[in-house]
Amino acid sequence: NGVTSDHPLYGWGGSDGYVYQKAYCECFVSPNNMEKLTDMVSKNKSMNLYAVNFDGEQIKLGMFEDGVTALTWGVFPNREVLQPTIFDPNTFLVWAEEAFSLWTSMWLTLYEPGSTSWELVSEIHRNFYLVAIIDNDFITK
Repeated sequence: NGVTSDHPLYGWGGSDGYVYQKAYCECFVSPNNMEKLTDMVSKNKSMNLYAVNFDGEQIKLGMFEDGVTALTWGVFPNREVLQPTIFDPNTFLVWAEEAFSLWTSMWLTLYEPGSTSWELVSEIHRNFYLVAIIDNDFITK
């Protein structure tokens, strides 16, 4: 349930406070694994999932429409609660456009067109989802 703000690995924001963090994962996922993830998240009420593919198809589970979620925050004496990291679905969509463009502007350029590697990168770009998963149960270890 949080660590001291001067913790050598997780601490931030000065001394005499406590900092908290929710579990967060962001990655590209195949359509087959996307089905498995949506099934898992739908069975865990503390989890949120937000995903989008190259075509703009969105999947949202456990989220309020356009709800911004705190991922990290800190509580310190004589200060307001600090919230340096959030998940914002609108910002995620902007990042997704850039992330998907990197598959073609950067990764595809490393391989010969038509090669096995080039085809794999093309497949990921066309069909995979960029996924963000948040576990809001930050108390349970």
